[in-house]
Amino acid sequence: MTAVADRRDRVRVTGADTWPFLQSLLSQDIDGMTDGETRRTLLLTPQGKVDVLADVTRDGDDAILATDPGFGDHLADALTRFKIRTKVEFTVEGAPAADAATLVAEQAARIAAGSPQLGTDLDDSVIPQEAFLERDAVSFTKGCFVGQELVCRIDSRGHVNRFFRHVVAESPDALLPAGADVVVGGKTVGTVTSSAPGIALAFVRREVVPPAQATVGGHAVTIRAIPGTETD
Repeated sequence: MTAVADRRDRVRVTGADTWPFLQSLLSQDIDGMTDGETRRTLLLTPQGKVDVLADVTRDGDDAILATDPGFGDHLADALTRFKIRTKVEFTVEGAPAADAATLVAEQAARIAAGSPQLGTDLDDSVIPQEAFLERDAVSFTKGCFVGQELVCRIDSRGHVNRFFRHVVAESPDALLPAGADVVVGGKTVGTVTSSAPGIALAFVRREVVPPAQATVGGHAVTIRAIPGTETD
C-alpha cells in the first residue's frame, strides 16, 4: 500500500462472523477471497469520506487488516462501533519502531511513488475519487457498505472538484512544506499535504490539467499526474 508496507499496524479480526461482518462494512468486495490473498480496501465514514485505507488479507478463517503506522487502534475502534450482536474480536499489532533516518528515506520513497498516507494526505475530508482510490479499493458491484451512497453517486453521475497530484520543483533541494499553497496565475489552486526535498504531494483543483506550471512558497514547480492515474 505504501513504502512502509512491512511496518504497518495490523488488526486481526477473528470469530464466526468475521467475513460477513467485514463484507458489510468495507468498500472492497471480499467474498470468495482465498487463503493468503490480499485486496486493497477502505473503511469510509457514513458520509462517504475516507476513514481508513488498508489491505485486507485472508489468513485461514481470520482477516488481517494492514494500515499505516499509528492507525491500527483507530481502525479497531471504528470497527467496534459496528459490532452489534456480531461474533467478531479484534487484536491490534503495532508497527515496529524505526529510527529517524529510516523514516526520512521511507517518506521520500512514498512521496516519489505517489502513495497517499493516512493522517497527512488522507483524512475524513477526502472523497475516494479525489485520490483515485476507487480504482482498486472500491467495488461498485457488491452489496451495500458504509459510505456507499456518495462514492456510487459520483461514479455514476458526478465529479470531484480536486485531484491528488505530484508537485515537482525545478530545484531538487527546494522545500515545499505541507500546508503550503499551490499557486497558478496568482490563484491558489491547491494545498501541499506531504513533502520531501524537491517533490511533494498535493490536492489540486480539477481545472488545472497536468502538466501545469505553478509556484509553492516562491519555488517554481510543475504539477504532474501521479503515475498510473492518468496521462501526464
